[in-house]
Amino acid sequence: MKTFYVNGVNGNNIELVGDEHNHLKNVIRLNCGDQVKVVCGDDFNYFCTIMQINKNSTILKVDSKELNKANPKVNLTCYMALIKNDNLSLVVQKLTELGCSTFVPFESRYTVNKDKGTKIEKLNLITQQSLKQCGRSKPMVIKPTKKLTDLVNDLKQHDLIIFANETEKSENLNDVLMQNMNAKNIAIIVGCEGGFEQTEIDLLINNNAKSVTLGSRILRAETASIMLTAIILNFFKEYC
Repeated sequence: MKTFYVNGVNGNNIELVGDEHNHLKNVIRLNCGDQVKVVCGDDFNYFCTIMQINKNSTILKVDSKELNKANPKVNLTCYMALIKNDNLSLVVQKLTELGCSTFVPFESRYTVNKDKGTKIEKLNLITQQSLKQCGRSKPMVIKPTKKLTDLVNDLKQHDLIIFANETEKSENLNDVLMQNMNAKNIAIIVGCEGGFEQTEIDLLINNNAKSVTLGSRILRAETASIMLTAIILNFFKEYC
């Protein structure tokens, strides 16, 4: 059953417009009477029947709804320095599939790819597309890009902050997880291709980030964020 995303469901009728309408009408060419699933960012899946296919919109009738079982159970936020656009899109796509709850891009000293105010719209579209594939009804929340120095207040809300630090030599991820098995609100911090300067490392560690090594190999930023997300969510039984 094909899935479509809308911004909200109010009542028993749903109107698809824009890209979602075009996909239904002109790409997969569904017909009146066909059954589809709609998600809108709440906790439910809405099962609908196509009632009308017009030039610029499709009208659906809600037949039933059920609680979505694929939404994340673990609250994980990824703070990630801006990287090349295609790689950032890949990260958002895969973190949505894996079950990350929130994504916060930031600019640091060695960030080359700056945010000109257009990234949040593009990344929101990617997570909306990805949730239809993976079965979630709630997209990963994409926050506006911040400066690294402005993240300090945000970090206070987390009871476990894991900082992927390529200069770390001793503290490993497994030990930190075992010491924080009861954490409820978890964050990961991943830098850009150029890493962090020492003052930034000190800032994060002084604000309770747990500096960890990810092993003897230096990973690409997108690899590190995807790997960390999968390991941490598995440790906290997201996939059980």
